[in-house]
Amino acid sequence: MSDLIRMASNAHHYLALFDGAKPLALYHTKRLASPAQRIMLYAKDRGCSRPGCDAPAYHSEVHHVTPWTTTHRTDINDLTLACGPDNRLVEKGWKTRKNAHGDTEWLPPPHLDHGQPRINRYHHPAKILCEQDDDEPH
Repeated sequence: MSDLIRMASNAHHYLALFDGAKPLALYHTKRLASPAQRIMLYAKDRGCSRPGCDAPAYHSEVHHVTPWTTTHRTDINDLTLACGPDNRLVEKGWKTRKNAHGDTEWLPPPHLDHGQPRINRYHHPAKILCEQDDDEPH
C-alpha cells in the first residue's frame, strides 16, 4: 500500500483504489453519499450511468440502485451516478440493478420495452473495445 501511495503522490485531485474492477468498500449510514463515496463514483462511473446519456460526473447525482427506502443503507457497491432527469426516471417505472461486473443496468418500464437491460458505455470507451475483442473468433 505504501508503494501505491508513493507512486500516486504526484497525482492531482484524488486517489481511488479498486479491488479488481470493484471499488473498495465505502459504507455510510446516512441517505446522502459521503464525499469519499462521491469521489469513488466519479472515478468509477465517470458520468451518468443511464444508457444514451453523456452527462459528466460533475453534472450527476448519486443514485441508490436499490431504493434507500428499502435498505436504509448507502453502500458504495449499491450506488451509481445519474444526472438529475435520469435520476427521476425511477419515479416513472424505470429500475436499476448491478450486474456481476458491478456495472449499473437500467431497465425501462414494461410498457416501453421488454428488452434486455442496458448499460451506458459512453464514459468507458475501453470497455466497448474489450467487448468487441471478445466477439472475435480465436
